[in-house]
Amino acid sequence: MMVLLPVYHFGQEKAETSSLATLCYGGSRADLEVRNGRVCMTLPGPMPAVYEHWCPASLSEMPLRGNASGERRAGIEGGIGWSSEGDLFFAAFWVQDQPELCDAVQSHYERLITLARTKGFGHIYRMWNYLGAINRDNVRGEERYRDFCSGRSQAFEAMNVGLDELPAATGIGLSSGGVAVFLIAHRQVSGVNLENPSQLPAYHYPPRYGRRSPSFARATVMEGAERTVLYLSGTASIRGHESIGQTVEEQLSVTIETINSLLDAAGKRFSRLGNGRFESMKLYVRHAEDASTVRTAIAQAFPCPPDQAPLFIADICRAELLLEVEGVFVG
Repeated sequence: MMVLLPVYHFGQEKAETSSLATLCYGGSRADLEVRNGRVCMTLPGPMPAVYEHWCPASLSEMPLRGNASGERRAGIEGGIGWSSEGDLFFAAFWVQDQPELCDAVQSHYERLITLARTKGFGHIYRMWNYLGAINRDNVRGEERYRDFCSGRSQAFEAMNVGLDELPAATGIGLSSGGVAVFLIAHRQVSGVNLENPSQLPAYHYPPRYGRRSPSFARATVMEGAERTVLYLSGTASIRGHESIGQTVEEQLSVTIETINSLLDAAGKRFSRLGNGRFESMKLYVRHAEDASTVRTAIAQAFPCPPDQAPLFIADICRAELLLEVEGVFVG
C-alpha cells in the first residue's frame, strides 16, 4: 500500500522526481500549473521559499520512500490541477479573492470532490486550506475564516460527505490572496478519521463560531501491512471548544498536551503508533518574535528531523491563537 508523504527543501527547489506535486511557500504571486506530470502550486509568503514535495511512500515494504506503480497522469480541469499515479492522487485549486468567499468556496470544493471521484480517487485522507486575511471581516462583517467554513460545510453536505467521512485538515492564513486548497486521496483505501479526547469535534462546535462549524477530523490514519501513518490536523491551544492561554508559553503547553492526548488515543487503537515518531511537522506562528520559543519547545516535545519541520509566520484560524502545529506521524 502506498500513500503520499511530504519532503521539504529550503531556499531553492531540488528535484524530487517521484513527487506528484510541489508546493512553494514564498514569493509575491499565487500560481498553479502542471509541469512534467507534477502539480506545481505557489502560495505567497516571505522568502526564502520552502518547497514541499508530495512523494509516494510504501506502508507495506522497505524502504519507506519509493515509487508508485502505474502510469503518471496529470492535467488542469476546471481550474483544478491534479496528478495521479497508481493508487495515489493529488489535486489543488485557487479561489480568487472576493468580497465574500462562501459561494465560490462551495462551488470549487464541489468541483474538487467531483473530480477526485470521477478520476477514481474517492477516498480523501488529508486536506489543506490557506486563506488570505483569514481573521479579517468580509463585506458583511463576518470573519473570512467563518465565511470560508460555511462554503466548505455546504459543499460537503451537497456532496453527501458524512461527518464521519471528513478527513484531517488544516486552515491557516496567507500573507495575501484568496483561498488555496489542496488534497491527497487514495483509489482503494479509506482512512480512519479520529477525534481527540480532549477536544469537542470541530464539526460539533456551537454557533458562536459561525454559521457553519469547521469541517474536519482531528487526524486521519492510513494503515498498511508494515507501517501506520497518522496525519495530524492543524492543532492549537483548544480544550473542548475553548481557546486556552494568553501567552505563547501557555498555548504551547496546551498544544503539546493536546497532541499527546490524540497520539495516546491513536496508539491504543493502532498498536504501531505507540512506537513511532513524527517524520515531518509544520509549525505556524503568528508573531515572528515567538518563532524560536515555539521551535525549541516542539522539538523537545516531539522528536522529528529538524530539516523536515519548517516554521511559517502566519495568522491562525482564531485571532486569539498564537500557534498551530500539524504533522505526519509514522509507526
